[in-house]
Amino acid sequence: MRKSIILAGISVPLCVGIIGCGNDSSPAQGNYQASCQVVSTDPLVIESLEQGIYSKTSFSYEDERAFQTVVFDNKDIAKQACSVYKRDSDYGSVICNGNTVVAVSDEKLSPMEYKRFTDMYLSSCKSIGGTVTGNRPFASSEAEFSFAEISSSSSVMSSSSVAASSSSVKSSSSVKAESSSSVKSSSSVKAESSSSVKSSSSVAASSSSEKSDFGMIDWYGKASYKKEKVVAFNASELNCDDAVDTESLKSYDVAYEFNSPNDMGHDYLGENNAYKDNHVGPISAECGSIVLDGTNGLIVPLSDVFKSRGFVVEIRFMPTKAGKMGNIFVAEPPGSGVDGWQIRLDGTDVVLHMRDMEFNSSWEVKNIGQVSLNEWHVVRIKIFPAKSELSGTLFYSMNITLDGAMIAMEYKADTSNLKYGLAIGYDSMYQERHDDRFFTGKIDYIRYGKITEDNL
Repeated sequence: MRKSIILAGISVPLCVGIIGCGNDSSPAQGNYQASCQVVSTDPLVIESLEQGIYSKTSFSYEDERAFQTVVFDNKDIAKQACSVYKRDSDYGSVICNGNTVVAVSDEKLSPMEYKRFTDMYLSSCKSIGGTVTGNRPFASSEAEFSFAEISSSSSVMSSSSVAASSSSVKSSSSVKAESSSSVKSSSSVKAESSSSVKSSSSVAASSSSEKSDFGMIDWYGKASYKKEKVVAFNASELNCDDAVDTESLKSYDVAYEFNSPNDMGHDYLGENNAYKDNHVGPISAECGSIVLDGTNGLIVPLSDVFKSRGFVVEIRFMPTKAGKMGNIFVAEPPGSGVDGWQIRLDGTDVVLHMRDMEFNSSWEVKNIGQVSLNEWHVVRIKIFPAKSELSGTLFYSMNITLDGAMIAMEYKADTSNLKYGLAIGYDSMYQERHDDRFFTGKIDYIRYGKITEDNL
């Protein structure tokens, strides 16, 4: 699909009735009105109007990555732009909320490379001159744009045509090529061609060998991640003691203590490390806790330790905003037909959802209790086997405590037939209401242990 670059840097699919259709290498069909204004240069803020589509984009540089925050007039356009960004591997994280799209470059940039990156947007916007368009103080011109590769010092971005093609010149600040006929956005600076050409200013270019080392793993739906440490974007600002007394955790198999800002997904008891989905926002930390802002979370790959009928899970958390279906810690399958469980925040209620497909295809829902915002709480769920003293019959019980108050009940289901991984803080399955399922708040720790029938 051919893409059109709105000068602020957001791409919109053309085959949705906005402009027209074509292929990735073909030039745009005909000219159309485009206009642009530089609102601010430090930080760079650009307003653009293209084919009646208004957007305002702010650029920022954090954690050695380029952030583009784009606000649209129209939610439908924002949704379409979000979809395009999420399909584009140039962007490591894409967060969408209403009229706003936030896109984060997949690769790290040096300060000089980030400046070159924004200078190209600044240059292309300034190159368009003309009259004021509508009620906005835009300089206007008849211009044609495609989702072109931004080049560096050797290129001049023409206001009449910046269409990308197989003959596009590739500069040292934009070196990602996937084939001779397909050129992608310059916000990514990695090479993936068969020759793996790397420029003199290579910005952590991701070669095939690096992918192998990091074990790039596809997730259900849209999520993917690299098997590398999750570094909080504010890690350099923190000086934390990441020591953990693992002896006190010996009743568990998995422990996410969130004590190290440089390794937020570390499992202190085993190899069940959590990772950051490429398509969600960066992770923030405080000493001793992970901070989730409603746009981010961690993926936990499925392992046999989680495939247990009996288990205990304990979480210390602080909600800072009421949730809709705010996932705190979940083994949440997509759609129907798979076992799963969820500990989530609905409004200010902590709710447990469990599904055993052999027992009931619907979720069994247990409201655990209401919690206050901006205060710490502890929820603990234990599902364990026991035998009747009279008959010797095996049965399972469930104890749930919230801030020390306990509920006990018999539990007949078996949710061990998990097929997909787990997630902390969001819906890694990218289901229909994905954007509603982020948890906003802090988590001090998550501890999980399997409980078997061996010692009965």
